[in-house]
Amino acid sequence: MPDFVRDQLVTGLGLEKPEGGLIAYAAPPAGQALLRGRLQDSSFVESAAQALGLALPTDPMMAAQLDNRVIFRLGPDQWLAVDEANANFGQQLENNDTFAAIDTGSARTRIFVRGSTARDLLAVGAKIDLRAKSFPAGAFAQTSVGNANVVVHASGNDAFDIYIARSFARSWALWLKEAGKEFGLILARSDK
Repeated sequence: MPDFVRDQLVTGLGLEKPEGGLIAYAAPPAGQALLRGRLQDSSFVESAAQALGLALPTDPMMAAQLDNRVIFRLGPDQWLAVDEANANFGQQLENNDTFAAIDTGSARTRIFVRGSTARDLLAVGAKIDLRAKSFPAGAFAQTSVGNANVVVHASGNDAFDIYIARSFARSWALWLKEAGKEFGLILARSDK
């Protein structure tokens, strides 16, 4: 199960959204699960849609989103489902008996980067084109940014959610801090 304090310790960032033009902060832990199945299997597709409350995305570059839930297609037979409002979401999916799911709520830390120059900041270390015409709101990619492999999700025009393996989170936050200096990045303070 996700742990708020551990996420703060891992990233070195606070959970409170700071004030400013370009900001970064640790996202509160969310329920996360990996789902495995084939799109050709109508039983899997239907049972997953019922459990998730929305259809699995088929586009490998656009997330499906409904309210506090977002789903990424990570591969031909793999999806990452995230629920912001339910920290037990991954466990609930793992306990179903109609498709394969693994609770990964503590595997990835999320860092939010917000502001009009967020794309420019992330582009400093990204291996992909993050311009709005190539990477619009709703788009996501598994790529390296800075010193780590991440899932980067354009959750809005000037909003990015970074999903990073917990073991790389503190190192990546240090990279973000250094890269953000030229853009005036304001980091959430953590007393941890």
